[in-house]
Amino acid sequence: MTKVAQFTSIIVGILLFVLVFAMFPVVLQPDRMNGALQFHWSQGLSSISDYFKGFEGGQTFSFISGGTELSFWIEIGRSFSVTFTYMIIGAAIGMTIGILLGIYFSVTRAQWMKRLLELTSVLPDFVIVMLLQFLIVFIASETGLVVFQVASFSTDEPAVALPLISTIIIPAIYMIRNVSLHMNLTLTEDYISFAKARGLGKRYIIFYHALPNVLPYVKADLHKFMAILFGNLFIFEYLYNLSGITMLVFSNAFTQEGYQYNLVVNGIFALLLLYALIFAVLKLLVYGWGKVFAR
Repeated sequence: MTKVAQFTSIIVGILLFVLVFAMFPVVLQPDRMNGALQFHWSQGLSSISDYFKGFEGGQTFSFISGGTELSFWIEIGRSFSVTFTYMIIGAAIGMTIGILLGIYFSVTRAQWMKRLLELTSVLPDFVIVMLLQFLIVFIASETGLVVFQVASFSTDEPAVALPLISTIIIPAIYMIRNVSLHMNLTLTEDYISFAKARGLGKRYIIFYHALPNVLPYVKADLHKFMAILFGNLFIFEYLYNLSGITMLVFSNAFTQEGYQYNLVVNGIFALLLLYALIFAVLKLLVYGWGKVFAR
């Protein structure tokens, strides 16, 4: 199969997956008599059919929010920029800090720091977010000084620092563990011993001999890194009251008029586009690291 055919089949597969995944709330409905779940495949197929028919009249890209009909294109622009800003900054800085600290953790003898890292890595992401918010509230109650906003109170005054810190810390913890693990294994290789025997400096060996062989693992684990970022996106936006993509979709997916299939499908497509953009940026960053520290 040619690359064009592979790419086409992947795109078609993704489109089908999104269309089918979004119709489950329509297909799976409780029976009115006994409450048992029943499959209504015909309604699911009707939703897909209506989605494509709505292209001509524009219904596909409109939705109801609080009784008002809104344009998806207008609302998604604002939500996309909010989610993209936090995610791209958090991902880029989180990965950079993760690589640097991962190198440090692989060579440091401070065992308490490694144990602290293990402790933080087992904490669920929403717990980390809530601990950060609690810390800000505690500081404010003790000193009267509000260091950061714990959440957005309106779209005109969004919380900035604390959400950014969260998007940096959470993926960075994974990257630190990943880089530290592979760096420890790499530093035991024979060519590292040979480099030491040649009298090369420790920093030179780490950055120009070991790190280039660790970066392929970082590149291979980018999807896991992205999964951590996106896995808790709704909880992240909900706890900080950010008007991002997931808040737009989940807040309006079910209304008094019923389930809005079009909005959910369009929202998932927007998330996929966001994923692709951030993944491309991270891949470029890894490529840049490889170029800078190439032997």
